[in-house]
Amino acid sequence: MNPFYIKSKSGNIFALYHAPDDQLDFKRNILFIPPFAEELNRSRHMINRQARGFAKAGYGVLILDLFGTGDSEGTFGEATIDIWQQDMLAAIEWLKGTSENPPIIWAMRSGALIAADLVQQKPGLTDQMILWSPIGNGKKFINQHLRIKLAAGMTGKSEDSALTLKDLRAKLESGQSLEIAGYDLSPKLAHGFTKLSLDQIKWPHDMSVKWIEISLGSPANLSPASQKIIHLWQENNIAVMAVAVNDPTFWTLQEPEWAYDYIDQTMHLLEQ
Repeated sequence: MNPFYIKSKSGNIFALYHAPDDQLDFKRNILFIPPFAEELNRSRHMINRQARGFAKAGYGVLILDLFGTGDSEGTFGEATIDIWQQDMLAAIEWLKGTSENPPIIWAMRSGALIAADLVQQKPGLTDQMILWSPIGNGKKFINQHLRIKLAAGMTGKSEDSALTLKDLRAKLESGQSLEIAGYDLSPKLAHGFTKLSLDQIKWPHDMSVKWIEISLGSPANLSPASQKIIHLWQENNIAVMAVAVNDPTFWTLQEPEWAYDYIDQTMHLLEQ
């Protein structure tokens, strides 16, 4: 592993590069786009395990701490979708120094919305994406995040205990940031997410998508919302391979848990 900083328009962005196994022929680079807020910290063990698996199979893997997260410059409250997409572009430019081929983009949860929107804007960035339990709709995602604050308010005696979802939306619309689970959610970032939805993405026609998600039912099945998005893409001649597995939703858990089938199926789909 090689830790370093990439110079982005937003500042110095912390990156970790897992070099491919030097005993194998180099296949391609993979760029990882992380999930939102605390979901990233709860997922690092899985992200790094998957990255090591990719490297052992001959892939180079670049993992970013986007602006305002991890060891990168800035604060979370200053972040916007545009800033994070600029970080992605800076990372892709760095990867050009190791390979002329565009990287595969591997994005998790809300990172899928950010990455898909950028690829839609700049179709030449990649021809293949790996989506880990992608968030399909940014507006619903922000509403779910706001409910975390509502739940916290209900468990304590504070001015937040009487707030409703409508009240929180009104605060954002008036220009106020909200502190939620230790992270400041700015109006710009919240609004940026509400404009993003995977069913509105117009992919380049040569795009290949590998979709992996965790199912709470048994046997494992893709959610109806996921099936709807995937069917829409396939109708537009996008090659999509998708699988659901029964594994822990590790990004929600305080203590690290391993999702072994998740990793195995990711490798399987990538090699198809």
